[in-house]
Amino acid sequence: MFPRRKRFQRADFGSLRRGRRLHSRHFLVVVPHQAEGYAVVVPKKVTALSTKRHQLKRRVLSVLKELPLPSGLVVFAKDSAAGLSISEIRDELATLFA
Repeated sequence: MFPRRKRFQRADFGSLRRGRRLHSRHFLVVVPHQAEGYAVVVPKKVTALSTKRHQLKRRVLSVLKELPLPSGLVVFAKDSAAGLSISEIRDELATLFA
């Protein structure tokens, strides 16, 4: 987890409409223009079990800590992201930010 001061605030989610979007096969990344902080969103559509959703979220967060990031970032997992290993997540997110 990122410290509380580095997390994306709930009130800032409205600013995502105007952010830059990066697409990949398993993830959608939105970089807002003004808001700061980081968040990972894994909807129930990806997997119904909350333990699997949290596992994917923890994997993505651990990969994000290793990468150079902009000041604000929200990662949305797509349906196909449920079975990814941490190395596959790392490779895909690294190519998105390259």
